[in-house]
Amino acid sequence: MRAFTAQRVEDSLLEPMLDAMLAAPSASNKQAWAFVAVRDPRTLRLLRAFSPGIIELPPLVVAACFDRSRAVGGSGGSWWDEGMLCVAMAVENLLLAAHCLGLGGCPSGSFRRGPVRRFLGLPDHLEPLLLVPIGHPARPLSSAPRRDRNEVVSHERWGS
Repeated sequence: MRAFTAQRVEDSLLEPMLDAMLAAPSASNKQAWAFVAVRDPRTLRLLRAFSPGIIELPPLVVAACFDRSRAVGGSGGSWWDEGMLCVAMAVENLLLAAHCLGLGGCPSGSFRRGPVRRFLGLPDHLEPLLLVPIGHPARPLSSAPRRDRNEVVSHERWGS
């Protein structure tokens, strides 16, 4: 969902979405994430100007960041892999909660990190990974086409 009405996302809707987001699993339960919920119209316009993945101006953007100071490390992977996995699970919870509340959203990794860092006042240890525009849908929600289950799910061994 990338097209929204101008209707504000009220606190009564924002709070349960944030609670759902924070209930997500994370590596070693380090919760190495931080989030900035943005509803200020000026900041929203600035974010959109440097985020080609945000098509229309939303009433809310949640910036999902990886907190490198809380990283697990030592897993052989990079902080980017660890961060993206943990932050993506939290964002999935956010989007599911938004959907349950009649809202729509779409995560975007297409943005210029430098300007976004400045607009949001992020310290060096917080790395913005996803921007999630959320709002009241401008048109009725519909499901995107999905591959057939038999094409992508096997039992016991691939192809069976």
